[in-house]
Amino acid sequence: MTTLMASEYTAAPYRPVRFPERRPRVERRADGTLMLSCASAPPDIAQTSFADFIPGWAERRGDTPAFRERDENGAWRSISWSDLWRQVQTVASGLLEMGLGGERPLVLLSGNSIEQAVLLLAAEYVGIPAAPVSPAYSTLSKSFARLKGVLELVPPGAVFVQDAKQLERALALPELAVPVIAVRIGEGAQRAWTDLLAGEMTPARVEAVAAAHAAIREDDTVRVLFTSGSTGTPKGVPLTYSNFKAVAAYYADNLGWLGETQPVFLDWLPWHHGLGGVLNIGRSIQFGATHHIDDGRPLPGLIERTVRNLREVSPTIFTSVPSAWAVLAGELERDPVLARSLFANVEYFGYGGASLPTDVWHRIQRVAVETIGKRIVFSTGLACTETSGMGTYCGWPAPDLGNIGGPVPGSEVKLLPLEGGDGRYEIRMRGANVFAGYIGDHALTAAAFDEEGYFRLGDAVRLANPDDAGEGLLFAGRVVEDFKLTNGTWVRTGAVRLGLLDLCAPLISDAVICGHDHEFLAALAWPNVAACRRLAPELAQLDVAALVEHPVVATALRERLASQKNGGASRTIERLMLMAEPPSIDANEIAEKGYVNQAVTRMRRAHLIEQLYHTEPAAHIACTR
Repeated sequence: MTTLMASEYTAAPYRPVRFPERRPRVERRADGTLMLSCASAPPDIAQTSFADFIPGWAERRGDTPAFRERDENGAWRSISWSDLWRQVQTVASGLLEMGLGGERPLVLLSGNSIEQAVLLLAAEYVGIPAAPVSPAYSTLSKSFARLKGVLELVPPGAVFVQDAKQLERALALPELAVPVIAVRIGEGAQRAWTDLLAGEMTPARVEAVAAAHAAIREDDTVRVLFTSGSTGTPKGVPLTYSNFKAVAAYYADNLGWLGETQPVFLDWLPWHHGLGGVLNIGRSIQFGATHHIDDGRPLPGLIERTVRNLREVSPTIFTSVPSAWAVLAGELERDPVLARSLFANVEYFGYGGASLPTDVWHRIQRVAVETIGKRIVFSTGLACTETSGMGTYCGWPAPDLGNIGGPVPGSEVKLLPLEGGDGRYEIRMRGANVFAGYIGDHALTAAAFDEEGYFRLGDAVRLANPDDAGEGLLFAGRVVEDFKLTNGTWVRTGAVRLGLLDLCAPLISDAVICGHDHEFLAALAWPNVAACRRLAPELAQLDVAALVEHPVVATALRERLASQKNGGASRTIERLMLMAEPPSIDANEIAEKGYVNQAVTRMRRAHLIEQLYHTEPAAHIACTR
C-alpha cells in the first residue's frame, strides 16, 4: 500500500451521503441568546416504539438474520426476523404471566446478547419497563454500591442474567430476592431462558399480548437508563414511548433510505447507554437490518476481536467512540484486508461521546483514499441519555471536526452566551425526545431544567460561522470542566485537550488538563503504548510502568511541547507526565464509551498533579519551564 501525501488524500472526493438538507430557524434575543429549531417538522409515523417495526420485517425478511453474535466456539449464531418476532411474543407472554408491568419492571444485569435483544424488545412490546444496568456494577464492584443504588431507584419485579454463575455474589443481595431469568443457570431457583421460550402461544396468550400492547400510553416508561455523572451515584433516566417515537420519527426523516436494502451493522456499544441501547439497536430494528453484536472493545486484547469481525462484516454504517477510532486507525494502516472490508460498503462513519482528534481523522482518510479512492464522511451530533440520544446532527462533510450540526426535526436548542468573549454558548435542549425528570430526585430534576423547560446539558458550543447558523455548531467542551488560572484566565479544557492530543499524536491516547489555582497549564496523559515503544529499539519489550518513565519517551514529549505556538497561558501546556495506571471505570474516571471525566480524574490523582507542579519536577516529566 502506498502512502499518500496530505495534499493528495484531502483533495479526494467524499463518498456521497444521502441525508436530507435541513436549515435551522434562528431567533436572536436582546440578551444575546440564540434560539434554534429545524425548519422542517418531523414526519408523523404510526409506530410508537421500535418493537412495532418487528412484525413487518418478520413478514418481509423472515428468513434473513436480524441479530448475529459469536458463540463460545467463535462461530456466528443468528436469529432470523421471523424467529425474532416469534420469540418476542412468547417471551412477552411469559413476562406478563410473571406479573411484570409498570410497577414491577425488569432489570437486566448482563451485557449485549441475542437473548437480551429479545427480552428488551418483548418488554417494550407489552409495556413493561426494562432497566439494563452496566455489567460492571455486578461483576467488578466489591461493595455493589452502584448496583444497590440502581435497585433502590428501580426495585425489580424480575432480573435477567446471561450467566448466573458469574453473578452469584450479586444475585445473593437481598435486593435481588426476585425471580431470576438466566440463559445459563447456576445454583438456586433461576428460571431457565429455554423454559421462557418453550411456552405455546395459545389464543389466550396471544390475546393477552395484544391487549397489553394496545394499552400502552405514550407517557408510559419503556426503558430506564442510568447515568452517573461526576458523583458516581446512579441517576435514573426514564425514557417513555413518546421519547422513543420521537427518535423513530427522526430516523424516518434522516435515514429513510436505509429501508431500500437490508443494512448491515456491527456494534459493540453497550445497550445500557443511549447511543448503543436506543440509537443503534433502534436503528437496526426500524430498518430491518442484520445487527452483528461485536464481542470486541477498543482495548488491548479485545480490539483483535473487533478487527476479526470487521474483516468478515462490511457494515453499512459504522459508529464508535473516538478512543476506538484511534485504535482502529493503527489497525487499518497495517491491515489492507481489514481496510477493504470496512470501506467496501460503508455509507458514513459516526462517532460520539467525545471529540475526534484531527490526527485520527487524517490517518483513516489516508487509508480510505488508498483503498477505495474516496474519503468517508465522519458524522456526529450532540445529545445525551436524557435527550434519548437525539438532539443536533451534522450529516455533511464539514471542514471542522467537532461540527455537531444543527437541531434535528422536533428538537429545539437554546444557546446562552458564556463569559470570556470567545464566542462560546451554553447549549440547552427541548423537545419530544427529552425526558421528563430523574427517578426519585425532584431537586435534581428541578436543577436540570431552566424556566422555559430546556434541559441543561452542561456542554458548550460555538457557531461554525457566526453569520450563518446553517453551517452548524462546533462542540467546545464541557462547561463544568472549565477552570481559571490564578491570573483569572478561563481555560477551555475541551479545546486544550484536543490540541494536546494532536500535538503529541500518536504518543498519547488521552489526557487530563490541569492548572486550577496554578499559574500555568500541565497535563496528565496515558501513553499509546505501541507508538511509544516504536520510538527506539530498547523500548520494544518494556512494560508500561518502565516505558512511561523512560528518558527517550520524555524527550520525545518535551520536543512536542516545545513546538507549541504561543497561545498564551490558557492554551499552552508546559508540563506533561505519562501515567501507567489506566483510567478506572469503577472509580468513575472513564465511562464505558471511553469519555474521560476530567474533574474526577484530577481529584483521584491529585498526588500526581502535585508532582507536576513541584519546583523541581522529576526527570520523566516533560517540561518547557
